[in-house]
Amino acid sequence: MNADASPFVHRGVVEGFYGTPYDITTRKWWIERLAALGMNRYVVAPKDDPLHRARWSERYDPETLAGFASLVAHGRAHGVDVGFGVSPGLSICASDPDDIDALLTKYRDFHAAGARLFVLALDDVPSELAHALDRRAFPTLAAAHLSLAHTVHGAFPDCTLWLVPNDYTGDGATDYLAELGTLLAPEIEVAWTGRSTLAPTIHAAEAERRAAVLGRKLLLWDNVPVADGPMRRMLHLGRYLGRSPQLPEHTSGILLNPMALAHSSWVTVACAAAYLSDPSGFDPERSWHDAVRQLGRGAEDAFRLFASAHRFSPQDPDPGDSELAAAIEGLKDGIEAGVGIQEAAAVLHEALTERRAVATALDTLEDRALAAEIAPWVAGHHEENRRMDAAAQALLTVFDDAATSMERCSAYSVFEGSLTLHPPATTVSYGPRRVFYPQLVSHREHDASLGPEPALFTACNRSDQVVALASEACLPRLGGVARSGATASAQRDQKR
Repeated sequence: MNADASPFVHRGVVEGFYGTPYDITTRKWWIERLAALGMNRYVVAPKDDPLHRARWSERYDPETLAGFASLVAHGRAHGVDVGFGVSPGLSICASDPDDIDALLTKYRDFHAAGARLFVLALDDVPSELAHALDRRAFPTLAAAHLSLAHTVHGAFPDCTLWLVPNDYTGDGATDYLAELGTLLAPEIEVAWTGRSTLAPTIHAAEAERRAAVLGRKLLLWDNVPVADGPMRRMLHLGRYLGRSPQLPEHTSGILLNPMALAHSSWVTVACAAAYLSDPSGFDPERSWHDAVRQLGRGAEDAFRLFASAHRFSPQDPDPGDSELAAAIEGLKDGIEAGVGIQEAAAVLHEALTERRAVATALDTLEDRALAAEIAPWVAGHHEENRRMDAAAQALLTVFDDAATSMERCSAYSVFEGSLTLHPPATTVSYGPRRVFYPQLVSHREHDASLGPEPALFTACNRSDQVVALASEACLPRLGGVARSGATASAQRDQKR
């Protein structure tokens, strides 16, 4: 990557997910990979590190600080600035000298360890002043946050400070943001996630509106490919999509928020690095194939098939694996037309035979940390392939003109029995059965809301689609009838 050609000043990763924080070895691994991708920032700010958020006022032990110092040195050797974030907003009293001293002491420890990049994270916290002392001292929440930001900025004039505000989503103006935009020191940068927390697209016009309110370029905290909370069953191995090539006009940089699965996150981060290097010439599909090929060394073909089944995300809400999708569409067309069903089932069976070999082929992955991360999804992927192949094999027999009627009935019975032996996986492959992406556009105490972005995805699983198609085609040919229970709404209608 040609880092010098990038129009973005800040390009990197913020370890800002909910879940087990990375260890020092993983963080150093990230630094080396970011440097190779032409990226230059790594921020340590994991939400579930108790001393980052819940117990923010407590100091880290000398061993942790020494580890951070080694991380900073590693970053300098590779051209990556390593930053540190604190998220004190759950309990800090901005007018309490003891709390201010605890906050500055926290930053001071990391400044001594070499950090020159700080984040003050005031996101995912109450949108009203919680302390009576603060309500007397400050007319607004913004005034309290301005005081905190300026105190930290003034105490460390040799450091870059990024502020994650309470209103960090959306593209409209609020009184809180207007006050920040008017009074916040111009050199303090402000983070933004787009019009929602996991924005599928981010348009230049949206960034322009938010930048105008804040009176400065934005720092895009891009919640991609994060998979925490209700998303944790997802494995986001998708492309980097939906970011306008004109974003550099209104943003100073982009920091991606990865999954707790660091090595798996590299796929999307590498794709984003290609975008950051050249937003106008960025090719999402080509960058994805390049990233998957590099990460999958030792089992390139198998990892490509595996990764293609895990591209689903708000950015890319397709169940993935276009080759398999084409085979399924061929089967669907055959069923609708009433011809060529066995031929279509044979094509599907051939595709699934290749995919059933993926689990074994991935044993030769060179990146053993990656292999360990994806192991639950590899097992789930294998089970989904077995379910679909059982459906394909039932179709092959049921629509075999040479088979006896008993052979056909037995084949379908075996298929249904296989579904009980190999139930749907608890992990997600080929699209979710049900997943909620918390698309918040407002976090305010009394008007928090989800936006118009799709938040709940149901019935998006290709495996379930194949099973349903097999039943739809086979039962009438066998003289059978299917009956499904009425939906809750239909049951209510019947009672009226």
